Amino acid sequence: MTKNNHKQMKYNGIYSDKFGTTEIVIENDFKTLTFEVDGVMFRGSEFSDFSVVDKTKYSIRQLERFTFYSTPIYQSEEVVSELCDCTITLTTPQAIIDIEENIVFYTDMQIECLLGKELPKPKGELESEKVNVTIKIKDKVYSESSDLIEIALDKINRQIGDKYKFRNCYGCMYGDYSVYGQSGFGTMLCFVGQKDKYLQVKDKFDYLNLEANYSQVQEIYCCDRFEIRKNGIGYR
Repeated sequence: MTKNNHKQMKYNGIYSDKFGTTEIVIENDFKTLTFEVDGVMFRGSEFSDFSVVDKTKYSIRQLERFTFYSTPIYQSEEVVSELCDCTITLTTPQAIIDIEENIVFYTDMQIECLLGKELPKPKGELESEKVNVTIKIKDKVYSESSDLIEIALDKINRQIGDKYKFRNCYGCMYGDYSVYGQSGFGTMLCFVGQKDKYLQVKDKFDYLNLEANYSQVQEIYCCDRFEIRKNGIGYR
């Protein structure tokens, strides 16, 4: 596991399916996640959209281990085959702020994503998608689950209270979500580019009137403009 100023990260991980368990290394440029299993390379922007990088490079035998589901491309007749019926686990270093001690320290966060089988109908949907988050803070282990990493982190955040804070986009003053929904991981919106207007948001109507010059970020990312999130800010 290496750190590189949040520009590029490599995580130790595990890929599991009905054929067994394989140790993997997951590379993250904070836009896409990439890993290799049995010589086959996968890439995705989140855990539920991993697809094979250039299927023409691999034989049918190489791909027969994996289970895919078909996701229609918006406003197109094309479909993309994406991984399902498997579990993908990674361990990432996360910065924690100790409010009382006024220090920042790193601890490992484990993120486990369990992807179910494809539903018969409607196409492009899974029977289940679950995210388990586990983190150890000062000799105490916190572990929570949800279909969204946001909710799992919310549950942990309520347990740690005001003593500790996450130093990442989830814990940042300017990280929020679309009112139209989100994915399980990696679709947080960053409003640091219009921080003054964002801090004036009082309700959903104000939030919808913000300019669309936000960027999309992963919950586990952090930039040098991070500020600890206060209660009652923004939409979430």
